[in-house]
Amino acid sequence: MEDVTGVIVKDVLAKKELRNLNQEFVKEKVRKYVGTHKEIREKIKKEAYVRLRRSKEYKALIKNIRAELREIYGVFILKGYDKLPKLLDELKKNPSLENHNKILALHKSTKERLPYYLVVYKKIFEIIGTPKRIIDLACGLNPFSYPYLGCKPEYIACDLAEKDLEFIKEYFEIIGIKGQIKKIDLIKSNLFEIEGVIKKDDLVLLLKTLDSLETVKRNVSERILKNIKAKDIVVSFSTKSIGGKKAIHKDRRAWFEKLVKKIGFKIKVFEIPGESFYVLTK
Repeated sequence: MEDVTGVIVKDVLAKKELRNLNQEFVKEKVRKYVGTHKEIREKIKKEAYVRLRRSKEYKALIKNIRAELREIYGVFILKGYDKLPKLLDELKKNPSLENHNKILALHKSTKERLPYYLVVYKKIFEIIGTPKRIIDLACGLNPFSYPYLGCKPEYIACDLAEKDLEFIKEYFEIIGIKGQIKKIDLIKSNLFEIEGVIKKDDLVLLLKTLDSLETVKRNVSERILKNIKAKDIVVSFSTKSIGGKKAIHKDRRAWFEKLVKKIGFKIKVFEIPGESFYVLTK
């Protein structure tokens, strides 16, 4: 089974937008799927790989796992993402704002936020003050917005994609940022790693993350927020559909507002085109 799992993982990650994901993380998804689907489990036991791969059960396995991974990662990857190493080399030679922007434009969330970064950070810091340490959960490429902060906090970048985290680590070294990277799976029920990373006075960012996580595991947001011990958390949501053609009505966030009030947060809200920000304070 273990040998077959490795091959399945390679097939899953053959999709271009998923290539930077950690193989061990995807293996866990494969094992879980096989463990809960008897048909594919029986096929794996009986069939040679060539025949297995042609089966409808195998195709369903690949389709379903890719769909889950796309929800939490792949949907945000834009065309040209494979240019990241080259752009990082350019930034190393010339750490200009323009070269930072080229990297930020490779990720859907950061590209949409790009014209408004100065406004976003200014509004957040007006509410909570200037942070000494930022914990960016499911960070994507957001750490490359560091020049827009207007201050120089320690920065902890947390994500699933180890290759992306390695690029961020290299970026921290290039710019001389006091920072760390940490691979964290926010879907997991065991969130001790979050407790170990976050301190009370940290600013925690969860930007355009919770909606995606909720599609994979319902009510995961409550578990995550209760495990974050920091007094300041910024959560954002897209105000448009993934395709950008449909507006998402504010009523769709009623569940979140009810949840954070139940936990005991005070809420301040502001918007930029395409994104709503909830600044939560204790």
